[in-house]
Amino acid sequence: MTRYTEKDYWEDAQYIKWDKNIFTKIDAPISDIRALCEMVLPDWAAPNINFDHYRLEPDILKIGEDRDDRDIFIDLKSLKVHVGSSNQLVNSSPYKLRKALQSYAIMVEKAIVIDEDSIVENRVETFLVQEFKEKLKKLDPQCLSEGSFWSNSIIRLSSKS
Repeated sequence: MTRYTEKDYWEDAQYIKWDKNIFTKIDAPISDIRALCEMVLPDWAAPNINFDHYRLEPDILKIGEDRDDRDIFIDLKSLKVHVGSSNQLVNSSPYKLRKALQSYAIMVEKAIVIDEDSIVENRVETFLVQEFKEKLKKLDPQCLSEGSFWSNSIIRLSSKS
């Protein structure tokens, strides 16, 4: 079986790198600093998220937008990643966001091998969705709480329209 990595999916991406000073000033863990300042994020990643350098405000750093043009931001006090004005949880840290996006990218690659249109048409094989969900559960259980970004994404992927 082919082993997929983020590079298979993000190979053509431009990478967005943030200034370390933003995070060292707030005493962020090294894993979060590395995720955003060394390992970095792609300018685009499934599930249809755009990352770029946006504004830094006293308590938040906007890092991107989702498929509905809602802001994705890091709460600089808790370092949790949220989306939208309702502060919907995405991940409990920038590092965990990057790892979740990697896992999603790998699931996408596997799904496309089985059915080229599966992601676009929300008919991803159940075992792939479950595998992704299990990875998230080990990585960041909070990100699967009811109403969270990832729990809603899993529901969408499983809709089998």
